Amino acid sequence: MTPPLTVGGPDAYRTALDALHGGHDVLLPGEELSVAQEIALKDEAAVLGRLVLGPCACQVAIAPGPYGVVAVSAEATAEVVGVLADRGGRVLPVGARDLSSAVCGRATLQALAAFDADPVIEAVVLAAERPAGAVAVLLREAARRIGKPVVSAAPGDARAVLSRLDAF
Repeated sequence: MTPPLTVGGPDAYRTALDALHGGHDVLLPGEELSVAQEIALKDEAAVLGRLVLGPCACQVAIAPGPYGVVAVSAEATAEVVGVLADRGGRVLPVGARDLSSAVCGRATLQALAAFDADPVIEAVVLAAERPAGAVAVLLREAARRIGKPVVSAAPGDARAVLSRLDAF
């Protein structure tokens, strides 16, 4: 997978849409999008087989390795990356709103599928506060469908992630 194009500024929505149609994944580091625009971009990305990371996403550097991290919470992600730093992996920052009831885990579900298709990734960590309701149900179902172990790590849980991953 190639690195996503970073898109921001007042015309972030249109620029991101153009990038998706140009065959690129998109990283949105800012907060320029409304929830409706975020949903529209993530839905378009799904149709095109692309990813929209963010808004409010940032690239997280970690050595290549066998762990995929779906980054929702900045705090949980920092903890998980700290624990996995010497083991390596890949981080997909889906944005803080992705697990809200409005956005409904759109990019998280795509990230899980991307990690499932990646032969290098052996296990996946969802770095997020625990979602409630329908979003939690969707994530549990998606985690059961993929062929790799999936564990969650809320802020403060990262150290326990390593022992859960070692159990697989």
